[in-house]
Amino acid sequence: MLLPSLPTAARSRFAVATAFVVFAFASPVLAEPVDIRLASQGNEPLPVVVSPDASPRVRAAAETLASYLGRIGGASVRVTKGDGSKGVAVGLAEEFPEGPKAPWPEGDPKRREDYLLQSHAEGLWAIGATELAVEHAVWDLLYRLGHRQFFPGETWEVVPHEPELLIAVDVHERPDYLARRIWYGFGPWDYAEEPYEAWNARNRCTSGIELRTGHAYDGIIDRNREAFEAHPEYLGLVDGERKSSKLCISNPDLRQLVLEDALAQFEKDPEGDSVSIDPSDGPGWCECESCRAMGSVSDRAVTLMNEVAEAVNAEKPGRLVGMYAYSAHSPPPTIRVHPQGVISVATAFIRGGYDADDLMAGWNRQGATLGLREYLSVTTWDRDLPGRSRGSDLDYVTESIPRFHRQGARFYSAESSDNWGPNGLGYYLAARMLWDVEEAQNREALVEDFLSKAFGDAKEPMAEFYRLIDGADEPLLSDHLIGRMYRLLDEAYAETADFAVHRRLDDLALYTRYVELWFDYDSAKGDERQAPFEAMIRHVYRMRKTMMVHAKALYRDVVRRDKAVSTPKDAEWDVPEGKNPWKSDDPFSREELDALRAGGIERRKERGFEPVAFGTKLLPVPKEAMPEVPTGSVGLYSRSERTYWTFVEDPTVPVRLTVTAGRIYQDRGDATASLLPADGESPDPIATAAIPPDGEPREIAFSAPQRGLYRVVVADGGAGTVTEWPAGQRMTIRSDLEERASFHGRWTLYFFVPSGTAFVGGYADGEGELQDADGKTVRRFDGPPDYFRVAVEPSQAGRLWKFERCTGSRLLMTVPPYLARSPEELLLPEAIVEKIGN
Repeated sequence: MLLPSLPTAARSRFAVATAFVVFAFASPVLAEPVDIRLASQGNEPLPVVVSPDASPRVRAAAETLASYLGRIGGASVRVTKGDGSKGVAVGLAEEFPEGPKAPWPEGDPKRREDYLLQSHAEGLWAIGATELAVEHAVWDLLYRLGHRQFFPGETWEVVPHEPELLIAVDVHERPDYLARRIWYGFGPWDYAEEPYEAWNARNRCTSGIELRTGHAYDGIIDRNREAFEAHPEYLGLVDGERKSSKLCISNPDLRQLVLEDALAQFEKDPEGDSVSIDPSDGPGWCECESCRAMGSVSDRAVTLMNEVAEAVNAEKPGRLVGMYAYSAHSPPPTIRVHPQGVISVATAFIRGGYDADDLMAGWNRQGATLGLREYLSVTTWDRDLPGRSRGSDLDYVTESIPRFHRQGARFYSAESSDNWGPNGLGYYLAARMLWDVEEAQNREALVEDFLSKAFGDAKEPMAEFYRLIDGADEPLLSDHLIGRMYRLLDEAYAETADFAVHRRLDDLALYTRYVELWFDYDSAKGDERQAPFEAMIRHVYRMRKTMMVHAKALYRDVVRRDKAVSTPKDAEWDVPEGKNPWKSDDPFSREELDALRAGGIERRKERGFEPVAFGTKLLPVPKEAMPEVPTGSVGLYSRSERTYWTFVEDPTVPVRLTVTAGRIYQDRGDATASLLPADGESPDPIATAAIPPDGEPREIAFSAPQRGLYRVVVADGGAGTVTEWPAGQRMTIRSDLEERASFHGRWTLYFFVPSGTAFVGGYADGEGELQDADGKTVRRFDGPPDYFRVAVEPSQAGRLWKFERCTGSRLLMTVPPYLARSPEELLLPEAIVEKIGN
C-alpha cells in the first residue's frame, strides 16, 4: 500500500484561461488543451453528463456542478445520462469507456484522489479514481472558473458571473499529502459543522487515506476492561503500583491482547485503512525491570506497534498502523519501524532536545513512513487573537508545508480552531499548499487573488489589514493595533458599495470588536474582570455564526482557567437560548455595525509615531562620557532562546557567564550557550557549551578570536534557563519590535536617549516607572499593555535614562533599543557612540 514518495514532477498540471480570468499557477504543460465553450449568451449551455450507472454520490456531484455552472453562466444547466462523449462528463473513469484512459492504477489506496480534467471538441471530461476524486474534479473545475470558498459559510463564498464561459484544460491531479486535515480542537458547534465540512470539500482538504493516530491506550483498556481487571500486570508499574494508563509492553500476553484488539477493530470496520497504537497522553511509563530492559520509551512503543503491524498485515495486507512522535516517545527509536507504520511527528511537546526537523530525519532513518501532527491554532495558547498562532503566520505556513514534504511527510493533521478572523487566510493557503506544495511559490498570487475576489475595490486597505494581523510580524495587542484594525475596515467600507464585500467586512468588524473586548477583559484585575468577561462572552455568542472566533471553545474554556471570573448556572455554555440570559441571536443591524466601527475608532487611539531604525554595529560607551549611577538588576530567566550582546576588548580575557538549565523541564535535552559573530551572517558558532538540564549552575567561559562585538545565544527548547553575568562584564540586551525582550521579576535597566530626540516611544507590558536622566519619574506603567510616548526636554537628551523596578517587557522604538545594568555594560550603535565621544 505505501509509500514511495510522490514527486511533484510525476503529476501534470496546466494553467487555465477563461473568457473572464487568466489565473496561471506554475504547472508543467504536456500538450495544448482544447478550448471548449461551456456557456454562451443566446445558446443552450453544455449539459452535465453522468453514466446510467452513476452512484448517488456521483450524481450529487454532477448536480452541484450543474447548479454552479448555471449560477456562473446565468442559464439553467441540465444533468443528463450518456456516454460522456458530448457535454461535461462527471463520474468514475470506468463509467465512461469512450473517455480518456485513466493514468492511475486501479485499487491503489494512495491514488484514490487522482482525477482528470480534459477539454475536447465536444465537451469536457471530469473523471476520478473514486467518488471522492470526482468531487475534487468538480470543485477544481469550478475553481478554475473563478469560484472560491475562502472561509466557511455563504458570506465567504465567491461565485462569479460570466455568460461567456470558455475553458481550455488538460490536467491530471493528485495530492502531495495523502491526508490533509485542519480540524477544530474543541470541535465545531452545531451551526459550524456543515459549513466547515463544505469548506474542506471545496478546497480538497480531505483524506484519501484515513490515518488514525490519536492516543489509543485508554481505548484499548476500555474495550478490554475485564481482561485488564483480571490481569492488573498488563498496566504500567509506577511507584510500585499497577495503576498507569500506559501498558507493560514487555508482557507478551499484553502484546497479544493489543494485536487482537487491533484485528477486532478491522473486523468492525473491514474497509478501514488504519488503526492507532499511539500511547496514552501524559506520564506513567512502566518502571518494571523488563520494560526498562527493552530500551527507550520510543523503543517500547515501536516494539508494540511493529508487532501489531505485522499481525494486521498478515491478515489484512496494506493496512496502516499509526502513532505519534510526541512527548516521551518523540525521540527516534534505536530499532526499525515496520514499513506499514506511520509516525506523525508532533511539532510541539517534543522531548530529548530535538526539534521537528531532527525528529523527521531520525524516524525516517529507522524506516518510518512520516506524517505531521501540527498545531496551527490551540485555543488555550492564542485565544483567537491577532498573530498569536502558527495559522496566522503566513511565512510559517508557506515555508513549513513544502519543507516537511521534502523530508518525507505524506500525512498532515493540524489542530486548529473555528477562528477564521485571525487565521482564515492561513488555513486557506495551507489547503492549497497541502494539495500541491508548489503553490507555496505562488503565495503572492494566491493572496492577491484572495484580496481581489473577497474585497474588490477595497483590496488595498484589506491588504494592509491582513499584513497587520500576520503572525509573522507578531502584532502587539494594544489600543494601537485595535484602532488600526477598525480604521482599515472603515477605509475599506468607503472604497466599495458591494453588498457581498460589506458582509465580509462586517464579519471582520465583529472580530475586531471581540479583540477589543478580550483586551479589556484581559487587562482588568481582580473583581474588575467579571464585567468585561461577561461582555466578551455575550459578544462571542452573538457573533458565533460568523465563525470568526471559536465561540464554543471560548465560552467553555476561559472560565475554567480564570478563577477571577464565573458563569452563572443559567448562563453556562450548554444552557440553550431562551433559558440563558447571556445568549442572544439578535442580528447585528446596519446601524449597530456602523456605530461599533465608529466607536472603536474613537475609543482606540493609534500610537502616534513610527519606529526608527538603529544600527546593530555596537560599540562600548566611553566611560568618561557617562555618569556614575547605581547598578541596575535583572532576572535573566528565559525559555526557548535569548540573545545577549557583548564586546571583547582583550581576547585573552574570556567571556564568562553562569547558566542553570532545566528549571521547568528536565526532559528536553541540554541547553546550549553559544558565542557567535555579531553580524549574524554566519550560522556557525565560534564556540558552544552544553548545559545539562539538572538545575545546577554551570560556569561557561568563551574565548573570542579577536577584539570586537559578539552575540551570546542561550537556547533550551523551552525548558527554562537562568543566565547570570558577572557585574561589570559588558552585557546588553536588545529590545524592540524585531528582538523582543521580557524579563523575570522586577528589573531596573538603563538606556540612552540621543541628542535631538523629541520623545521616547515604545511599548510597555507590565508595571514600573520610566525615569529621565535626573531620576525624575516621567511615566508610570500600571495600565494595560500599550504603546507609550514621553516627551524629551532638551536638557534630558544625550543622556542616560532608566526603567525603574519594572515587570514584563519594554520595547524601545524611537531611541536605540539597547538595555543594560550600567553604563559600563551598555553597548550602543557606532554612530551614536561617535557623537557621544565628540
